[in-house]
Amino acid sequence: MSHSSSHQPTEFFSVVNAAADEETAVAAAVERAAEMVEAEVAAVVLADQVRGAWGFGTEVPSAGLLRADKRLGVPALGALHTCYTALGEDKKHGALMVGRLSAEFSPEERHMLQGMAQVLGLALRGIRVLSDERNLRADSERVAQVAQTKQMLVETLLRIQRTISNRRPLPEILDAVTSGAAALLGADSVALMLAEEGRARRLTVASTAGTPEASTHDGDAREAMAGGQVVIRALARDAVIAAPVQVTGEMTGSLVARLPGPVERHAEHREQLAAFAQQVSVALTDARTAEAAHEAHHDPVTGLPNRGLFLKIFNRVLASRDVATDPTSVLFVDLDRFKAVNDSLGHEAGDQLLAAVAGRIRGCVRASDTTARLGGDEFAVLLHDSPMDAATGVAERIVQAVKDPFRLAGRDIFIGASVGVAISRETAEHSDVLLNNADVAMYRAKKEGPGKVIVYEPYMHTEALNYLSLRGDLQKALDAGEFALQYQPLIRLATGEVTGVEALIRWHSPGRGLVSPVDFIPIAEESGLIVEIGQWVLETAAAQVATWRRTFPDLTLNVNVSGLQLVNPRFADDVMRALALAGLPSSAVTLELTESVLMSEPDLARSSLAALRTLGVQLSIDDFGTGYSSLAYLRELPVDELKIDRAFIARAELTAEDLALVRTIVQLGQILGLRVVAEGIENAAQLEALRSLSCACGQGYHLCRPADAADLPPFLERASLRHPNASLMA
Repeated sequence: MSHSSSHQPTEFFSVVNAAADEETAVAAAVERAAEMVEAEVAAVVLADQVRGAWGFGTEVPSAGLLRADKRLGVPALGALHTCYTALGEDKKHGALMVGRLSAEFSPEERHMLQGMAQVLGLALRGIRVLSDERNLRADSERVAQVAQTKQMLVETLLRIQRTISNRRPLPEILDAVTSGAAALLGADSVALMLAEEGRARRLTVASTAGTPEASTHDGDAREAMAGGQVVIRALARDAVIAAPVQVTGEMTGSLVARLPGPVERHAEHREQLAAFAQQVSVALTDARTAEAAHEAHHDPVTGLPNRGLFLKIFNRVLASRDVATDPTSVLFVDLDRFKAVNDSLGHEAGDQLLAAVAGRIRGCVRASDTTARLGGDEFAVLLHDSPMDAATGVAERIVQAVKDPFRLAGRDIFIGASVGVAISRETAEHSDVLLNNADVAMYRAKKEGPGKVIVYEPYMHTEALNYLSLRGDLQKALDAGEFALQYQPLIRLATGEVTGVEALIRWHSPGRGLVSPVDFIPIAEESGLIVEIGQWVLETAAAQVATWRRTFPDLTLNVNVSGLQLVNPRFADDVMRALALAGLPSSAVTLELTESVLMSEPDLARSSLAALRTLGVQLSIDDFGTGYSSLAYLRELPVDELKIDRAFIARAELTAEDLALVRTIVQLGQILGLRVVAEGIENAAQLEALRSLSCACGQGYHLCRPADAADLPPFLERASLRHPNASLMA
């Protein structure tokens, strides 16, 4: 029941009870009842007569109305669905009838009509009493008392209706019902007894007023529920009345009152208690409807609005704003490395992390702004009256807030966030378009690296389409056999001998030609395809190197490993299976991982690396010196090799500063007992400088370009025979 619809019963009560005579009360009742359920016709049947017929035109089908037909034929309208509701305990007191063409009446509508019929019945009886009072002066005192009771009932029910309309807490509404009923009926006690969820045979007390004795009348409550009508029973000195409570047609409890004196004194209290029980039904139905509406529009994990509600709020804001003075911004937030946490720690921990992220995002925005979870690890923020500078400032705060570690499952978890920003610039803009623009900017931010904030520009849309197309082609590439491997030798710099090869993936797309790993590896990471692709690389390269080792028995294999592979619980088993299939010993394999992968989840990394070391596999830190690892972590991680990033030796002639940095890394490796490999050796000067610094191994175009498997054996053969001081150019 909506906030507006919950006001309608209140208005109905007021209008009907304000009527001075039966004709006015009936006319008002049928018209309001028809309006509230969108019915075409309505009428009241009293003493076998049709009264207050509304919507029928010149011909009223009195015979059908008196028979209470479930389907009523009406000239010029056709066959209508009908709902007959008694004005008292049964239809002998009269009935309120409504009929409509569109659909049958729902349980909620029938309950609402039942409440209106009871109010109309009470009003009509009150009007008759007042009429009798004018005709029978001798009964003036009793009439005055009935009128006062009627007025008290109306005022009490109105107060309860207002608490329902204002969405007060349900316990407060139920307490208002029991206390109001106890005061009006002069009851010793009133208790609301409800069936427990999933245990229909057990009743518990939800609210009481007065002494607790009524809560002991379990049998009376059950009898009222079983028969669906008010039950009254005499005790030794008192009387008990029980009125059933139902929600959407299901009996859910009973309102039980214990009143002093004999049963004969409380005949009129039956209908009054039933009216209070009807308010309980309305309150419970409203609470259930409100709860269902909240669940339909909110994310169950974070409690934030979901995509549907977010777009509704967004559209409302766009429609009411002044573009010139009230710019609206939207942020699209995507978490970095969330999938690795979810896969390694489980979905329960993942949900806890999402809830914690939601709390941090809310802490970065104003109370007037709207934060939503769009799904997965994606969030959105709607910023009211926020120009570009303010919006990017909020985005930067969110990135910093998410960057701090989260404590989950007894360990620190490190993730990040990439944020796209879109600003409303035109009068006629749609929420889904602006949100999509922010999404496009977010993908651009992810492409530039973790923790970036990018503002949408129109040219990005074309790039995004190309990106999505590339992602779709990538998903088909593995099955279509479009990937291939090249191998680049690792050379012992002091002697020129080949110690091993690094496997490098290449993608030959039929439609795109040769696609660089720089373009497709990030997409494979994001989509999770990197796990399957990485396993293919490992199995293919292991089989190839095992073949070469028949001629070059000391040849080793280096393979790059993704962070998603590393935190996969089955990764160690996948590695062992690949080596077993190829017949390659684990000691001949070195798995390369970047510093950023190792440091993003250091606890998970240590655990996974320990499992790999148990297999006898060698481990290498790739691109060393570009990440943010500490010496303490480096000492604790079970690694065997450091690969100096090519950025440190990129100049054709190394400067004194370059040499100092490389010397530090080489000496650090020697102290820790690690192999040191220099990447990106492009000329003889770089090679000579690295030899002078005692760098053990290297690779680069000056030594040997990456080559197809068929082209590499001749180079391996020449290198094994070549003089140590001869040029190693391929």
